[in-house]
Amino acid sequence: MEEIVGLAPSGSLGSGYNIEAFNRALGANPDFIGQDAGSTDMGPTHLGDGVLFFPESSYRHDLSLMLNAAREREIPLLVGSCITAGTRGQLDLAVAMIKDLAKKGGHSFKMAVIDAELDKDYLKKRLAQGAFQSLGPEGELTPDDIDRSSHIVAQMGVEPFVGALEAGADVVIAGRACDDVIFAALPVMKGFDKGLSLHMGKILECAGLSASPVDLQEPLIGRIRDDHFVVEPGEADLRCTTVSVASHSLYERTDPCIQPGPGGVNDLSETVFEQLDERSVKVSGSRFVPDSVYKVKLEGAEIIGYRAIVMTGVRDAIMISQIDDILEEAHDRVRQRFETAEEGDYHLDFHVYGKNAVMRSLEPETDHVPLEIGLLIDVVAKTQDMANAVAMHARGTLGHTSYPGIITTAGNLAFPFSPFNVPVGPACRFSVYHLMAIDDPCECFPMEMITVG
Repeated sequence: MEEIVGLAPSGSLGSGYNIEAFNRALGANPDFIGQDAGSTDMGPTHLGDGVLFFPESSYRHDLSLMLNAAREREIPLLVGSCITAGTRGQLDLAVAMIKDLAKKGGHSFKMAVIDAELDKDYLKKRLAQGAFQSLGPEGELTPDDIDRSSHIVAQMGVEPFVGALEAGADVVIAGRACDDVIFAALPVMKGFDKGLSLHMGKILECAGLSASPVDLQEPLIGRIRDDHFVVEPGEADLRCTTVSVASHSLYERTDPCIQPGPGGVNDLSETVFEQLDERSVKVSGSRFVPDSVYKVKLEGAEIIGYRAIVMTGVRDAIMISQIDDILEEAHDRVRQRFETAEEGDYHLDFHVYGKNAVMRSLEPETDHVPLEIGLLIDVVAKTQDMANAVAMHARGTLGHTSYPGIITTAGNLAFPFSPFNVPVGPACRFSVYHLMAIDDPCECFPMEMITVG
């Protein structure tokens, strides 16, 4: 039976690999190795400020294992969203890593580099031709939104990867990409069903998250055939079940049956999950429905200030029982101290872990009085110095504030480390989260072919 075998070493580049399981998965003789290397999951700062999510050494470690394995077997290596947000600077860093690793490993190959960061003049020109469709809380995109954004990337579909493979690329290093297309590219190029290819890609991109027990660092193997695909874990002690694989349809989705992506949606309403054996699951019935107009998602972020945080804890039951009033008074004291500051110069927030830090106003257990709480003082200000000053003033106010029934006059807060204040650096927000119609699926994604080694 004709098939293409894909291998995802882990669910996220830089998170580390189970090397024994990875080597075991290589025994399945994969036709390609694919890896998702980024996301918006970790927030806007990695796009707005360009900082990496993992240390550079972690990405280098994982890339080395993948590159050596792919070149030894002479199979394609495809990596998308390099490396974190898919900006041009992060893409260039990934390319430099690959070149260095190739030199150390003695490898020679053709590498396709696909850029996903957009020129602001190009975007404003496109905007003048018609409004973009908002996907988030932000409204209509404006030229000012574009100018304020540090970086704006487009999320590429399967077509740029297919183009790179058709051009003879042995290694494809791409900027921001939809996760599933990294793994769907070779099957689509070889004529396999696009809906099945993308669905297999969606499962492979998170690797061991579709296995039982769940483990992001475990490899996953996918075999696509004429009318179905099969997934199984690389680790011998893990197994894929119909529940573990089908439940991934709920992952990061508002609708488990309709999964939008560049150029269309994958319709899983008639998808069937079957337990093939103890460790593998067969999936069939997934169907790609193209949009009448091809659209790509734009992601942009801007720097809005500088952040400082103070982490502390409270074990005093009397203080905890009055914490809402105490924090409101701290807000007032900070406003008095920084009364000359203009509106918007700083923003102070408190996160009360153990009470409602996660759910905030949506927390249903409002009468619960915890034994202890973790208190995170969070400040974003125009300058790092102001952020530090506001955070430390709030800390000092809370550390020796008075409240009815107080007996801990020596101090109310317990600090896990010193110094108390942590200057975080630039704080960002997503400023662009819109759909843009394009005529050619590759028009936003220029490709450069490089001979390495």
